[in-house]
Amino acid sequence: MSEITSWVKDVFLIILTLTFMEILIPEGSMAKYLRFIFSLIILAVILSPISYFMHK
Repeated sequence: MSEITSWVKDVFLIILTLTFMEILIPEGSMAKYLRFIFSLIILAVILSPISYFMHK
């Protein structure tokens, strides 16, 4: 159960941090690429338990 709560905390902190960083980046040509990279990071964090349990 502690693994699940730790994972939820990690997901929450990553989303909160990336959202704050997204607010700080200026609008421009690089903004859409940074949002895409942020989305990939969030996806990787959310899917990380799946890879952990697949290797067990």
